Amino acid sequence: MTDVPTKFADLPSPHLKCPICGGLYKDPVINIKCGHTFCRSCAFTTTRCPVDNSHCDTSQVVVNRLVVGQIEDLSIYCRHGLVKNKDGGWDLAADSCQQIINIGKRNEHEEICIFALVRCPYSENCAQMRKKDLNQHKKFCNQIVCKFANQGCKYRGTHKQLEEHSKVCIYYQREAFNGNSLAVKVAEQEVAIQALQEENIQLNLRVKELEESKSLIKTELERQGSMVLDLQQKLDSLLSRLDQTHNVTFVPKRPLSTSQMSLTDSGVGSNRSTSTTGQRSISPGRNYEKWEMPFQFKCIGTLRGHKDVVWAMTTKKGHLYSAGADGIIKIWSLEQLAKGCVGNIAAHNGVVHCLSTWGNSLLSAGGDKSVHFWDLDSCQKKSTILDAHENIICAMAVCDNMLFTSSFAVAKVWDLKTLQLKSSLPSENHWVRALALSRGKDRLYTGSHNAINVWETKENFEKLGTIQHECGSVYSLAVSKTYIIAGNSGNYDRNIQVFSVETHEFVMNFCGHIGTVTTLVISPSGQFLFSASHDSTIQMWGLEKMLPIQNLSRHQGSVNTLTLHGDFLLSGSEDHEVKVFRYFRMQ
Repeated sequence: MTDVPTKFADLPSPHLKCPICGGLYKDPVINIKCGHTFCRSCAFTTTRCPVDNSHCDTSQVVVNRLVVGQIEDLSIYCRHGLVKNKDGGWDLAADSCQQIINIGKRNEHEEICIFALVRCPYSENCAQMRKKDLNQHKKFCNQIVCKFANQGCKYRGTHKQLEEHSKVCIYYQREAFNGNSLAVKVAEQEVAIQALQEENIQLNLRVKELEESKSLIKTELERQGSMVLDLQQKLDSLLSRLDQTHNVTFVPKRPLSTSQMSLTDSGVGSNRSTSTTGQRSISPGRNYEKWEMPFQFKCIGTLRGHKDVVWAMTTKKGHLYSAGADGIIKIWSLEQLAKGCVGNIAAHNGVVHCLSTWGNSLLSAGGDKSVHFWDLDSCQKKSTILDAHENIICAMAVCDNMLFTSSFAVAKVWDLKTLQLKSSLPSENHWVRALALSRGKDRLYTGSHNAINVWETKENFEKLGTIQHECGSVYSLAVSKTYIIAGNSGNYDRNIQVFSVETHEFVMNFCGHIGTVTTLVISPSGQFLFSASHDSTIQMWGLEKMLPIQNLSRHQGSVNTLTLHGDFLLSGSEDHEVKVFRYFRMQ
């Protein structure tokens, strides 16, 4: 049991632990002379019984079949649903196998578990994947070898590419032409042409790499520009103090270049004005993003510091808060990103799955089943809802003075002023992994397996309806004035579904990701949608014409969380990093 990840559904009785090693019995045997039970290996490491100090005769031990049966009846979680925590133990992952099994039957289940990690049968170069995703991968795997590989052909491709390749494969041609030397020479020339074409592809890839290097250099220049901005602000502050001391009129500095702007310089819903001291001030507003087509987003930097998967992000009061599997909430200044992480909160003993804000409080929840409230100014804990759920808390949403949280088979409503439970919203024994509020905040949408439930956000929290579908579990939700958009774990052509807000009728599918769609974000105007997936990419969509706009691929692992801040898009990933993308108008 120690050779594979093991997490007990219920703690085993102390009577099932060896008095010598203190661990659960492994191959338990009874010493006939003293009548006590030990692990077989432990019995041969001592000459005295630790219970009654009697002499242990290792030649007189027999298997304790009663204890063996009791241990085999213990309930554990499937190992394919466990992730290692920072303490070296194991936690239950929300997006993996949730099956509870007996130890004695673990092999029977785990050998057929659809969440087991398997290798591609075509190539060892492909990354491991869940068994449930294998068939889909096999359809698009580009590492399948030519059927004449044993004769020397080195071509690899998809099933469809191999069909085309067989028409020009020299080894196939040799067999087909059966010694016709002229035909073989023609085939060899075609193969040579194909080799030159492949070489050209490799050269194009090299050019692309050089372009990316150029982009990285540009990113570094912009980081340096951000540092210059910081120094400029300090200089302006000193000059302003000097101006007040000597009563001299201060001459404003020249405007900063675009490359020197910080995130708050481009905030959606902000009106810029220039004061007599040359400092910018930002007044609140409700202006939506002003993105004019054609445009694109470019990665301008990376925030590094997390030691494990990034699961959640939110912004408030000029700061970005990010958290994940390391249990730490990291704080980043959106005005001075070049400074890196400006603070840490040791928030949870397990994974942080969700973050939100309310007033001057930061809310965090996750694997420890509790909701913690943190003061945004002091970063000190203010209060906690202990054991808010019986399982991992998957999602949170705040509406006025109400907090909605979700877990296995239920979403709950809490009074944020009293921290008392107001209501429970059942979901038929499936994980509720996604929550979303309507634009008017009068409707709550909860996503579970093959269903989206709709609830009113009034005192009685009446269920208003259910949107049924057949695309698997809902992992993400977003709601505009017109559409309800769901990110699912279904097939690649049905993992983003669009429904009408008014009628709940199916509108269409967005096809662009391979794998579960983990997060969805709609821009403030409701014109654009950002989606992210286990396939490591971010896709941008136009909701007016319902067409894809841009694909962003800068992460090396599943993208789990997105947030918009003005002209900036921030993404957190399984690769432990937060990427910063920025809007650029195309000429």
